[in-house]
Amino acid sequence: MIGPLLKGLRVTFGHLLKPSVTVKYPYEKREVAERYRGRHILKLDEDGRERCCACGMCEEICPADAIKLYGKEDPEFKYSDVGKYAEYYVIDYARCIFCGLCVDSCPRGAIEMTQDYELTVPGPGRINLIKDKGWLLEKRGGE
Repeated sequence: MIGPLLKGLRVTFGHLLKPSVTVKYPYEKREVAERYRGRHILKLDEDGRERCCACGMCEEICPADAIKLYGKEDPEFKYSDVGKYAEYYVIDYARCIFCGLCVDSCPRGAIEMTQDYELTVPGPGRINLIKDKGWLLEKRGGE
């Protein structure tokens, strides 16, 4: 009966003298692994036009069915350099499993996953976790 108690106390006292590993979030940010998959962004080309050609590969490959997009023709090449762009692009972060298959399947490299892990939303409800194209094109955190 006393053996397990002493064993537990030995573990407790062993950790008592070690330094603390507490991170004072949000004042100190944790370092994430180089291959960490966080917030999605839609990339632009050198001319400021969208790289997404609305081929639908990311929507098709997503195992969680979290991506929805609708393409629109762009005959004047105003929004895209291929004549078609995603008029409606939405990612539902309540469904997304951050697998990265959407990034791997994109033939033009239009979608990227950053190391941004701060994806909280104001208020209750899943509706706030649905992010549209405007949010995905937004630059933040020095990206």
